[in-house]
Amino acid sequence: IEAMTELFNVAVVALLLIAARQWCDANGNETANLTEPQPPVDLDCPTNNSFYEFFALNQNGWITEGNATPGDCSWYNVTNLNETEVEIDVGDNSAFGNECRFTHSSFNFQENDTMLSLIDVPRFAEAYRMVYSNGTCAVVVGVLWDQRHDKKPKSCEKGKSTDLELPNCDIGDGPLDPFFSKPCCYVNTTEQLNNSTRTPLFNPEKDKYYCSCGPSYSIYLSDIQKESVPLDCFQVYENMTRPKDEVSEAKSS
Repeated sequence: IEAMTELFNVAVVALLLIAARQWCDANGNETANLTEPQPPVDLDCPTNNSFYEFFALNQNGWITEGNATPGDCSWYNVTNLNETEVEIDVGDNSAFGNECRFTHSSFNFQENDTMLSLIDVPRFAEAYRMVYSNGTCAVVVGVLWDQRHDKKPKSCEKGKSTDLELPNCDIGDGPLDPFFSKPCCYVNTTEQLNNSTRTPLFNPEKDKYYCSCGPSYSIYLSDIQKESVPLDCFQVYENMTRPKDEVSEAKSS
């Protein structure tokens, strides 16, 4: 696995990756068995990636926002883990009413405490960065990219007009970055994307833009922390999600 900086310099690999994701019915053949033995992990194996270290200690757990108690379907289960990648099931009932299903995704660990979705078909991409961890909880920022034929906000502006277009991601002459702080779009005919030789490019004639609605923030909890979000993780989450002017006022007061 190449270093993240090299990957970003040759192409925005994070924007051309797709999670190896599968929706599974809770009663189907792909249902996760949380009682099965967890995959062995060598805790002495050297790594600088916080995701690896956190998942090695917490292979079952919960995902929440703020200090909210996770719902019964807000769980995660690591199904395979080594020093280079992780396979993980994540519970979700947002698209199925009250029925709890899960997605199965695969990610590569990269530098700077990040993980990127594995290459499959260039259509969607996920990038995650762990900004804080104390071993039993972790604050994570995630960005989802998708290929579009226009730059209208769509799901970014739920219930609002989609007449306005998302701005272009301001990259200057630097490398492409998947962790933009605001919604924006890359144009897939840029030199950085067209010069990619390591990943398949999405069709520049079919869907011209690769867009993100901006970052989202979540807290990963160990299994024993479901009922109470540790204060340190909550405070980091609050600082990450509050408007910058509010954070500045809080520090000065």
